[in-house]
Amino acid sequence: MRPLSFAIALLALAPLEAQAADITVYAPNIVAGPLHKLADAWTAETGNKVTFAGFNVGRVRTAVENNDPGDVVVAPTGNFKDFAPKLMSGSERALGRIPFGVVVKAGGRHPDISTPEKFVAFTKKAGVLAYADPRVGSLTGGMVEEMLKRPEFAGVEARPIKGMIGDAIVRGDAEYGGGAITEIFMAKDAELVGPFPDALGLHVDVSAAVLKISTTPGEAQAFLRYVTRPAAAPVWKAGGFI
Repeated sequence: MRPLSFAIALLALAPLEAQAADITVYAPNIVAGPLHKLADAWTAETGNKVTFAGFNVGRVRTAVENNDPGDVVVAPTGNFKDFAPKLMSGSERALGRIPFGVVVKAGGRHPDISTPEKFVAFTKKAGVLAYADPRVGSLTGGMVEEMLKRPEFAGVEARPIKGMIGDAIVRGDAEYGGGAITEIFMAKDAELVGPFPDALGLHVDVSAAVLKISTTPGEAQAFLRYVTRPAAAPVWKAGGFI
């Protein structure tokens, strides 16, 4: 009876194993902190695996345009108009807004940057503001670079760096950097000086959707429901989203 019972148990488990899926999510690093935590929790609950790809906005955009195999895309909301022909109708969901901030290595100086005037004065005194290199596809780096071209920032060195801005400041590429607060929160031994003043207009709204080419659209939609449910809101907030 024991071998028969074992066989019955295996048959009972087989449908559960068959339901497990592996979905690919194209997402930039600016969402990695909270999104990876939620993905890990979803995997623990469902057994479905999440593989991340893309890693910056430029590469995510290229993957979608080229119909690279995948199931979910996460990107700035402004891109979704162009993405529309590639998306499953009605699947788009807003994730939130990513503000920009100034980062310094832990223990560094925290100047007052609470107003546009104080922010400009800070950059001029610092002399250099680093940011993620837009030439490798960083949207947020490109936005900081464009800001520094404004007349009020004349004389401030715009310094593109390799990799994520928080990590670059920790390794000493510059004293201060500017970029997505979500990236700053992911860097060990980095500190947020403060957010960019709202009047500067630097932030990124982010959304997600299921790709038409998804081979597991049901699981992809379930993943999006999971990461946008009310219980997920504290994870996004802790990761720097508003």
